[in-house]
Amino acid sequence: MNTLLVVVGVAGMFLLLIAPHEAGHFALAKLFKVRVIEFSIGAGTKLWSTTRGGTLYALRAFPILGYVRMGGMDADDFDDPNGFHRKAAWQRILILAAGPAANFVVAMICVAGLDMSLLGHDPGLVIRVVDGTPAARTGLVAGDHLKTVNGQPISQVFIRQLEDSAPGAPLTLTGVHADGRPFSYVVAPVCLKGNPCVIGLSTQRVQLLGQPEVRATLGSSIWDGVSWPFRTVAQIVGGLADAATGRIPGGLLGPNGVTGPIGIADVAGQAVTLGPDTYIQFVALLSVALGFTNVLPLLALDGGRIVVVLIEVVRRRPFNRTAELNFQRYGLVALLGIAAVISVLDVQRIVSGQFPGLSH
Repeated sequence: MNTLLVVVGVAGMFLLLIAPHEAGHFALAKLFKVRVIEFSIGAGTKLWSTTRGGTLYALRAFPILGYVRMGGMDADDFDDPNGFHRKAAWQRILILAAGPAANFVVAMICVAGLDMSLLGHDPGLVIRVVDGTPAARTGLVAGDHLKTVNGQPISQVFIRQLEDSAPGAPLTLTGVHADGRPFSYVVAPVCLKGNPCVIGLSTQRVQLLGQPEVRATLGSSIWDGVSWPFRTVAQIVGGLADAATGRIPGGLLGPNGVTGPIGIADVAGQAVTLGPDTYIQFVALLSVALGFTNVLPLLALDGGRIVVVLIEVVRRRPFNRTAELNFQRYGLVALLGIAAVISVLDVQRIVSGQFPGLSH
């Protein structure tokens, strides 16, 4: 049953990433009256399909890819009067940007929704204690309420921030057990090579990127949701810069560097077992990462195509469409090659247990 839950959760996560992204492209293409030949979610064998208004809608077997096939994008179709390339530059840019924007919106909804679900809740409620960790050995159990960490109220401090600011330094936790008995524990985090220091517990709000745990209000929930993707992008950029400059052990290809679909699926499986809050926050994180990656100015990505449109505006004439199509294909092959290399690294990390966990 647990295996089935993980499989369904991982597949659902990819659908929550892919479907809104492609739906964003599709919606803007339809708005600007671009001929849409096919709107497909998933890859491989068709599980279901129907044709409406000249567009084939399909759901395919493997929920790891998706695409919107528009008129005017293929070698024998460049002259389609309702094709993508016949539209104004600003319309083409909006169509291309709508996919990443949809990913950002999904993340906003996920984070704001989680915040709203915690209105009036205690952010220090312990919801999980990992067996064999320092937290478990002290006697902490799910249902306990943390009040302070190192003398600071739990509503103003995030445990991971303290763990990262002084790796391995003991933390003083105070609070009350579920039966009302007060406690005060000194817990020393475990710091494994290449992984964050952890004490082994998850509180009411498991924050994946170090955002402070605060008691939510309606206004703060909405603001947190709207601002979260942009704060997350800044942290992703900072993390990549740290990895590229060697400040993170192993660099970009190390255990805390870039990861691919296999590594994402592995961590997503962990997120499923840690409960819906962790799972939804992980979906939000990946949604931002997908949107951000797609706006990078690389061939075959939305950002690369946007750059092509902008260059055409500056030079005041279009590129040779056949040459552009070939370059986009070369870019796609290069990206698939990089993904294959990262996938091999993912497998090595999983086998060696180098992926960081999702608990504090």
